[in-house]
Amino acid sequence: MSKADDIFYREFGVVIVALFLFVLIVFFAARAIGAHSFEMMRSSPSAVADRVKPFGQVRVGKSDEVVAAAAPAAPAAAASDSGASTAGMSGEQVYEATCKLCHSAGVAGAPKFGDKAAWEPRLTQQGFDTLVSTAISGKGAMPPKGGNANLSDAEMKSAIEYMLSKAGLSPG
Repeated sequence: MSKADDIFYREFGVVIVALFLFVLIVFFAARAIGAHSFEMMRSSPSAVADRVKPFGQVRVGKSDEVVAAAAPAAPAAAASDSGASTAGMSGEQVYEATCKLCHSAGVAGAPKFGDKAAWEPRLTQQGFDTLVSTAISGKGAMPPKGGNANLSDAEMKSAIEYMLSKAGLSPG
């Protein structure tokens, strides 16, 4: 081997080691950045909504009208199976038993609990009575009475009053 070959092998070895170190640095940097963005993506509102959405829906009549979602109907079925009556529940009790599932996370565009910016336009544009009648009859992904058919209209009204009050709004 000549002296020129020795110099070539030494310089080639240095270049290979430098490239290996560069690849390692890029790998660990991408992993650190990717792990952070993956956690942010997992906790985004749309990702949460996808994870808690119902497995299926019952559709009756026109194909675009959702009558009842599977997940919110479960509390109603559990209450009727246990023989428990929902009569006389306070707004907070109705919220905890029926409304919290969707309104705590803002599932499918539901106004979040305590979010004045989400509730105020609905209240001012539609009015309190329309909010109550919409909650009773259902709208979009929200089934009638939040999926709990055992609730009375008065209990639905008190639940909406409770959610509005926690958002800092008054029904009147």
